[in-house]
Amino acid sequence: MWATVLTSPAFGLLGIGFSLAIWIVGGTLFGRWLDAKFDTDPVLTLVFLAAGLAIGLADAVRRLRAVMARIERKRRG
Repeated sequence: MWATVLTSPAFGLLGIGFSLAIWIVGGTLFGRWLDAKFDTDPVLTLVFLAAGLAIGLADAVRRLRAVMARIERKRRG
């Protein structure tokens, strides 16, 4: 049963959303921490928010392509 759940496309799509959120939130929190440390509010928060967004989107595209390839392989048999 678990093998079916872990290989389902829905599980892969859930991972895409989770990963995107982690990159964005992680980048923002890291930027806020650096801003507090170096008194540069809000410069580093915005820089790392943008970096987290860019990395998250690139990761989401990579993961989505992998899910789509898995669906296509499954469809072809």
